[in-house]
Amino acid sequence: MLTISVRKEFLNKDMCLAEARKILSEDKISNMTELQLASEIFFHALAFFFCEKTGLLNNVKKHADPINLHDGGDTLLRRFVFASSWTMIRGKKQ
Repeated sequence: MLTISVRKEFLNKDMCLAEARKILSEDKISNMTELQLASEIFFHALAFFFCEKTGLLNNVKKHADPINLHDGGDTLLRRFVFASSWTMIRGKKQ
């Protein structure tokens, strides 16, 4: 398992892809694609900063940071949510 902290820059999809590329190049996680890692990182940042901005869902905020990445990824349902949010939500520009 690899644990990373949520950062505001992870609201940018390019930054998520760069972080995923780095994690994979350092062999810190296996059996996940760059896109799978990036989408999980992106979703955690979205959830964390939404909760922080709105003051809602404090329990979700607690689980969004830190990001716990596991070899092979999360559950099938969570991977679906991560991929869906990546596809449907436009990330911030740098």
